Amino acid sequence: MSYDHILWPTGTTYFFSAHLRDRSSSLLVEQAQILRLAFRVAQQARPFRINAIVVLPDHLHGVWTLPEGDEEGHRRWAQIQAIFDRQLPMTDPRLQLRRDRSLRPLWHNGFREHRIVDAEDLQRHVAYVHHNPVKHGHVRDATQWPYSSIHRGRREPEEPC
Repeated sequence: MSYDHILWPTGTTYFFSAHLRDRSSSLLVEQAQILRLAFRVAQQARPFRINAIVVLPDHLHGVWTLPEGDEEGHRRWAQIQAIFDRQLPMTDPRLQLRRDRSLRPLWHNGFREHRIVDAEDLQRHVAYVHHNPVKHGHVRDATQWPYSSIHRGRREPEEPC
């Protein structure tokens, strides 16, 4: 399958990864609707295109394209994290975390990113994103994982997962 058609003709495209501090958590899939909301709000404030994304229980990977001349992916990710953290329900005892992230951060420090250099690099990273649930043993076939842009044909084009 070729992914050449998903590259925005302008702007910079990045692969990114982010992990929860608690690697045994399933918070991201349990709260997938809140994560979708966080992505939508961030996209409205600072537009970007989600080329591919997969949300796993404790981490996510994606490929996104920023507008021409804009390389502030970190600011977008910080906004997504903040929105997600603030919107979490406080009824679950596992989620009773302090809102002061410096005391007990939900997310692992750092945001891994790689600038996509060409169409082959894009294709390789999109394939990695979509194959990740198989790699981690969640499903046998990538199309079985519900929190993936591999299903994009069945959803709105900009929906994160």
